[in-house]
Amino acid sequence: MKFLLDDNIPYSIKKFLDEKSIEAYKLFEIGLKGEDDEKIYEYALKNGFAIITLDTDFGYIFFRFRKGTIIVLRPEKAIPQKIRNLLESSLKVIQSEEGLIIVMPNKIRVIKP
Repeated sequence: MKFLLDDNIPYSIKKFLDEKSIEAYKLFEIGLKGEDDEKIYEYALKNGFAIITLDTDFGYIFFRFRKGTIIVLRPEKAIPQKIRNLLESSLKVIQSEEGLIIVMPNKIRVIKP
C-alpha cells in the first residue's frame, strides 16, 4: 500500500514511513499542495493511494463516493510525536484494511466501501 500524506501531516511522518520502506508522498511532491480535498481524493483513487490526514472532511467525501481508502488520524494533540505514535501503533491495521479508517488513541474504526 502506498500513502498520500495530506498537507496537515508533518513531514516527519513521511520520513518515518520512508524508514520503514513504505511508499509515501507529501502533496507538494506530486503537485497537489493546497488543492481541495475532492481533487486530492480523485488523484488518490486514480493512482492507487490511501490518504492519511487529520482532516475529518475526507470522511464526508468517502461517504459520498464509497471508494478508496482514507485514514483519518485523531491524536489527543496534533503534534508530530503524537501523530507518529498513533500511526505507528495502528500501522498493521492501516496496511491491511481498506475504506474509511478512523484511528483514535484507544480505538480503530473501519468503515468498508
